Amino acid sequence: MATYKELYERILQTGQDDDRIRAVTLEGSGVTPGAVHDTFSDFDVTFFVKDIREFSKDHDYMKRFGDILIQQLPEDYYAHPYDYEGRANFAFLTQFKDGNRIDLTFTDVCHMEKQLEFREPRKVLINKDHFPQLKDITTNEAFYIRKPSAFEFFGTVNEFRWVSNYATKGLCRHEFYYARRIMEEYMMNMLLKMLNWKIGLEHDFQVTTGANCKYLKKYLTEEEMQRFMAIFASGTYEDMWEKLFLMYDYFHELTGYVAEHLHFPEDRTEAENVRQFMEDRFQSFYKVD
Repeated sequence: MATYKELYERILQTGQDDDRIRAVTLEGSGVTPGAVHDTFSDFDVTFFVKDIREFSKDHDYMKRFGDILIQQLPEDYYAHPYDYEGRANFAFLTQFKDGNRIDLTFTDVCHMEKQLEFREPRKVLINKDHFPQLKDITTNEAFYIRKPSAFEFFGTVNEFRWVSNYATKGLCRHEFYYARRIMEEYMMNMLLKMLNWKIGLEHDFQVTTGANCKYLKKYLTEEEMQRFMAIFASGTYEDMWEKLFLMYDYFHELTGYVAEHLHFPEDRTEAENVRQFMEDRFQSFYKVD
């Protein structure tokens, strides 16, 4: 397995030796302040090239970096096939057999002006033509939790309570996957938004919990993390019912915290009424056989 330094040098050398490549930048965890960096970390790299068509059509390109285990071409997806005669961005997401991974994006230099809008952490490794649009970005401010508006807060609360009743309906009907998806996707998405807002308030909205909230444990106490983990249900209907109410009550507490600190109105009567409606369904449809 090539070490991080060896692979880094290989990428850098590739950019330097190929005249078609005019600039190289490094993004992702390798340059993001506070990001986890370990043996599972990948390289997020962008090559800025003269003519992207010379690279997008070469599906063997990544073999120069190692033996490929599996590769994905996100721009050439079955739902939206890529125009290989065009000059839109193209990426090779590549997992190598030795454990290394490179997510390599190609950008045609004809689109260089768009880089003025780029805000994510980035380090410029090569800039052969001294493009002024390419600059190091040393802050991860682009990823910070954003303070919600009253409208977004209300919509999030409304959505959570609304889909909670989908979950009870699915459980009453013994529709296992339907109920589970509602809980772990639709309800969870709203709960995570509220939990992130609480974390944001506690840190003046100067932090990020990362993609898919992977850094939650950095900002929650051990007790809070245990509580969060405890709302994920096992494979039984009994446990799903229990976790449904735990999730609902947890969300209600988070809502109260965020509403209080941001001075948003909160309809507690609606929250209690929806919960009672769920409880009534539980008692009437599930416990009586």
